[in-house]
Amino acid sequence: MKVLLIDDDLDFNDAIYQHLHRKGLDVHTAYDGIQGLAMFNRLKPDLVITDIIMPNEDGLWFLTSIKDKNHNLPCKVIAISGGGRISGETYLDIARSFGADFVLSKPFSFTQLYNLIEEVKP
Repeated sequence: MKVLLIDDDLDFNDAIYQHLHRKGLDVHTAYDGIQGLAMFNRLKPDLVITDIIMPNEDGLWFLTSIKDKNHNLPCKVIAISGGGRISGETYLDIARSFGADFVLSKPFSFTQLYNLIEEVKP
């Protein structure tokens, strides 16, 4: 399964990458919505895990950018957020309305994330 992980927190991004890579997933990383969109277009991943609050275009912009002409997301998406100006849960509710299949509030465990990934596997 090809996974695109988009999160601006370098340490968090690396920890998730290492964990999923050890689980045998083909993981690629980006650090904001712009990088994420470029990688998405190149890789055509099966799953995107995206943070919502990021510089240089956020996760909601990213989700809008990858929607097809029928406004459907072309792959499974797990949105993650720890909040910002408003609560993380509010951002995640918005991400769900943008089409995210699952949402996770930071902090979460590797087990929680991996269990969601198992649910979305084709």
